[in-house]
Amino acid sequence: MSNIEKNGFDIKKIQKEIQNAGFAEFAGEKIILKALKTIEFNRMLKRGDKVLISISGGPDSTFLTHLFYILRPVYNLTLSGFTLDHMTRDGESTLDVLFVKKLCEELDIKLFEEKIDVAEWCRLNKLSFQEGARRIRIEKLLEISKEHNIERIATGHNADDNIETFFINLLRGSGTGGISGIKPVAGKFIRPLIEIQREDIVYYLDKKKISYCVDKTNIENIYLRNKIRNILIPYITRHFGGSFKKNILKLLDILRDEDDFLKQYTADVISEIASIKYSEDHKKPALIKIPVLDIKKKHRGIQRRVIMMALEIISGSSKDISFKNIDDILKICIQGGESKVIITGENVRVFKISDHIYFASMDCVEILPDELVQFLENRGDIKENGEKKELIKEQKRKKSKAKEGAGQEAKEAGNNEVREAGRKEVKGDKERWAEERETGDKEVKIGTPLNMDEFNMVLHSEILEYDKNKVNVTEAGNMEAFMDYAKIRFPIKVRSREKFDKFHPLGMESEKKLKDFFIDKKIPVHLRRFVPVFVDKEKIIWVGTMRIDNRVRVTNETKKILHLKLYKK
Repeated sequence: MSNIEKNGFDIKKIQKEIQNAGFAEFAGEKIILKALKTIEFNRMLKRGDKVLISISGGPDSTFLTHLFYILRPVYNLTLSGFTLDHMTRDGESTLDVLFVKKLCEELDIKLFEEKIDVAEWCRLNKLSFQEGARRIRIEKLLEISKEHNIERIATGHNADDNIETFFINLLRGSGTGGISGIKPVAGKFIRPLIEIQREDIVYYLDKKKISYCVDKTNIENIYLRNKIRNILIPYITRHFGGSFKKNILKLLDILRDEDDFLKQYTADVISEIASIKYSEDHKKPALIKIPVLDIKKKHRGIQRRVIMMALEIISGSSKDISFKNIDDILKICIQGGESKVIITGENVRVFKISDHIYFASMDCVEILPDELVQFLENRGDIKENGEKKELIKEQKRKKSKAKEGAGQEAKEAGNNEVREAGRKEVKGDKERWAEERETGDKEVKIGTPLNMDEFNMVLHSEILEYDKNKVNVTEAGNMEAFMDYAKIRFPIKVRSREKFDKFHPLGMESEKKLKDFFIDKKIPVHLRRFVPVFVDKEKIIWVGTMRIDNRVRVTNETKKILHLKLYKK
């Protein structure tokens, strides 16, 4: 059985839909079918999606735009494009933008455009031109997609880009995550051309007489990528045969799968051994605390990954995290001894105090424990009269007041005492988990919109008479749920996940831990708290945006339906 059949989609059926949409001449083209298989196999699109296409006017993005034009009626897509005038190449970049504008007008695609002096921006931000241009593009694409509620951002990365990225990261000494190449799907970003070689794209465009722009700087061997593209790869092809590209792409597939597995495993390890505090608005991880011994028990490879993932969670990105950062942190992962701090970026500090290691965001200094604040003061990272200092003082006053009222209650509760960096705190397992959860239960009142600020969503609810001809429950999107009203034990409340949560996912008769469900769905640990969990008196009824409980599913016996629908703010 092929991967296509295993994943439950039918390319021939979609091919037929392309023909019926008036694009019969393209339906049988191998390059179109290859892109389509990549889209379907990686579930890049669903019917009704809004897609923002990154268009430079080069062959890759021109073919990508042409592809989405063909697929628009098949998937019922709403298309828009984005182009950036870099203000370079003596005005040629502006001519490229004019080409893109004409292309989008011909294909009836709304275009967003920006004009930025990228060379000057890179100089001011001390970045190479290629890296700076990439960051600006990503920032603008994400900004536009958020403002216009666009679900997918499509880029023209192809198989050759993936091979070049492999060599770049190999030469830079990246780990398996880096050399596994460009992912077909990463968050909002999709890469339908990632398995298609550049020469096939150019051949197709020339055969169909589709115009595109040529960037002359791509043949200038100034940048590392161009040297790999124009010197290294042709040399290997001449002396070792052209099949090496296929072999590298096969290797990238293997490495990507193994890296995905290790990331899931590492996320599970962090959920078991780390406690995470969030900023006061509950939107950003501010402090991660891990016992040193729990890290040292793991295999060296997992130790590195735990450190890497903790840094990613705190900084919000894997950018600028070097192997040296990780190695330096591992060196201070020892029990007892002198307290130490490592700077891994402008806004991240890693502390080793006593038997714990802390990953702290300098953007949230006000919620850090006193001993870490003192450490920063002694180093001069926090100025006595600075704004953050005032926030810390206010936080200390709150802590002091809370301690006065909570001290006796904690003592009576009989929880285990643990010594933490020179001071005692009473904290049992449930209390520690509640501290991480940080969101209160809210009751759902049917027919009344419910603001869920902690999830950045609004909930609408209603009760419907079940009529198969009017209500098609099988077409429910991720943001809505249809449930059998009679199987729910009111009241309904919404909260974030709890440590020991279990439910029966739709389609399964057996119970599953919510944690395992999140792992299966590849939801990162630091994002799980933003998934709303709807519960009645007895059970979870809906893991919002993901799956209802099998016990409240709609059946032929259903008379009334509870319809819940989420809207992003």
